Amino acid sequence: MNIMQYALDNYKEVDAKSYLGIFGDPILHTMSPLLHDTLSLNLGLDIKYIPFHITDNLDQAVKMAYEDGIKGLNITVPHKQAVMEHLVDIDEAARVIGAVNTLVRVDGGYKGYNTDMPGLAKALLDEGVELNGANVIMLGAGGAARAVAYMCLNYGAKKVFIVNRTYDNAKKIADDMNKAFGCKRIQPVEAIDYKTIPKDEYIMIQCTSIGLHKDDGLPLVADESFYDMAYVGVDLIYNPSQTPFLKMVESKGAKAVNGLGMLLNQGIIAYEYWNNVKIGKALSDKVYRVLCQKVYGHDSDNIVLVGYMGAGKTAVGKALADRLGYDFLDTDEYIVQQEKMTINDIFAQKGEQYFRDLETNVVRAMKSNLTRTVISTGGGLPMREVNRILLGELGKVIYLKASAETTYKRVSGNNDRPLLAGDNMYDKICNMLEARMPKYIDAADVVIETDNLTIQEIIDKIV
Repeated sequence: MNIMQYALDNYKEVDAKSYLGIFGDPILHTMSPLLHDTLSLNLGLDIKYIPFHITDNLDQAVKMAYEDGIKGLNITVPHKQAVMEHLVDIDEAARVIGAVNTLVRVDGGYKGYNTDMPGLAKALLDEGVELNGANVIMLGAGGAARAVAYMCLNYGAKKVFIVNRTYDNAKKIADDMNKAFGCKRIQPVEAIDYKTIPKDEYIMIQCTSIGLHKDDGLPLVADESFYDMAYVGVDLIYNPSQTPFLKMVESKGAKAVNGLGMLLNQGIIAYEYWNNVKIGKALSDKVYRVLCQKVYGHDSDNIVLVGYMGAGKTAVGKALADRLGYDFLDTDEYIVQQEKMTINDIFAQKGEQYFRDLETNVVRAMKSNLTRTVISTGGGLPMREVNRILLGELGKVIYLKASAETTYKRVSGNNDRPLLAGDNMYDKICNMLEARMPKYIDAADVVIETDNLTIQEIIDKIV
């Protein structure tokens, strides 16, 4: 018997130069193969990532994987603790946390790491959230909370409160982590005593499974005023993209961060361990958009149209919405209605930066509010990297591509486009298209050449 006999059926015939994989039960819906295979494809590495359905005999599975040359493994539920007995070495952070999610091949066996902790820390930094010197409230005291508590102390959090229904579980994590770091920065709090937490500004991190299901309410603390203390809310859950907890903190004006960034970064850190490579930001962002499309793209059924001015986004979008029975929203029109000013006036009175910030805020708000909608975006909206990521989360992104000549014919004589005001409109169009086209392509799932197509022909291609 070899390890491939534990693989899911549709992976048994895979032929690659080397293999990575994941042990778990259940394992069918794991996103890890998509994440790691996308990395390998873009790096030109002949490596295949395989899910292994391991229900028991974990020691035998680990041994077979090593003997069969599997160069690295992820470990997920329910094996994160049990696998530690079958390793030749364990990283100190993983030992303190008490859980391993990554096995790296070394002489004689595998060494265990926990990449969840640095993965979440990196996701927070990507969102501009700094743990050093921050106050933190954690909700929940399960297995995931141990890694979060370690992360908070390791990255310099000033004070951490662990709120849990069972006080002893919170106290156990607090005692273990305070001892490991030689401090008293973590304090357990029984959920009913949440009002004993001093009033301050906190990073709130939701570590329970509450929010995975449609009818789940707020986690642990139902008092909505409690969430006034959050300036950032983080949920380890990534699907759905907005849990009741995240919706609550966002309604309070706080930044809301779901767990997809953690999933991405823990996987990238593991991949770097296994292959002795460094994943750059451009590839990391690309993998994130792939994950977004897989996880969220089919849930919302939104269609997002991007492209330069004059590409026909509004005309195509309205006609497409009529054909599909969808709603239609134009981001420029939405901003005009909200600001009660024309775009020309916004540019003139408040500046382009102000307008671009409005665009980002509008797209971010759409993620939780829109389904079955065709969205026409402003020509400059995809230029911001954060906007391209948000659009990928929002729905299927289609780039309506038009040449400079076609664009000039469509927009010449139009005085409502501030970036084309003045002389030499054609040259401006050429220069802007040259700068913007790579961003449109980067954002898009589909590119449609529109130069010689009618609106109906474009819609036919989309449908």
